[in-house]
Order: sequence, then C-alpha cells, then structure tokens
Amino acid sequence: QGLADLRGLAPKQRAKLIIERCAHPDFRPLLQDYFDRASRESYGKHTPHLLGDALSWHDRFIRTGTMRPE
Repeated sequence: QGLADLRGLAPKQRAKLIIERCAHPDFRPLLQDYFDRASRESYGKHTPHLLGDALSWHDRFIRTGTMRPE
C-alpha cells in the first residue's frame, strides 16, 4: 500500500508509520485501535503487545479466511 522509511526510529514510531503508510486502508482503524490499546495496557513498554489479541487475528483467518472481525 505504500512505503515507510523506518531507519533510526523507535519501535512505537515505526508502528505508527507502518499503520499510516503501509497497512491496507480497510485495516488501518483496527491496527490503530490495537496499537493504542497495547500502548495503554502493556504498561508503557518499549514494544507494546497484546499477544492474545494479536494471535486472535491469525486464528480468525484460519477459521474464516479473513482477519476482519465479524
């Protein structure tokens, strides 16, 4: 969908640029929501993750053929 120069950026800065410039427009709001929640709920870690949520996208794809929530 696009390009993002990630050189020299911290992980959170990289994630924001990837969402803004590289993710498919249909998924940008979902990814931004995940990033915002992970930033809040993972206690300010350098690389915020919500593993259960992240893995649920892949599980949903295996079950339904799409990562989009129902």
